[in-house]
Amino acid sequence: MGIFRIMAWILVAIGMALLGADIISSLESDVMEIRTTTEIFALLGLDIGNMDGGLIAKPVNFVLNAPLWGIIGGLGVILTLVFRPLD
Repeated sequence: MGIFRIMAWILVAIGMALLGADIISSLESDVMEIRTTTEIFALLGLDIGNMDGGLIAKPVNFVLNAPLWGIIGGLGVILTLVFRPLD
């Protein structure tokens, strides 16, 4: 269980770092800059487009168009609550 707690806190830290990067780029350009998951993947060299139709297309498109800091940070917060130490 301890390794899951560490991984959850690492996800929270990555989410905070991505949020900080968005804040810094917003301060530099004087325009609100929020990078989506697709934009971050494009920076890493992975060209992922939106899905067309199908049952799973809407949730996948939501994740791809959401800010990556929200996805990773939210997952980290949920995991820290699930794997918290119980006395």
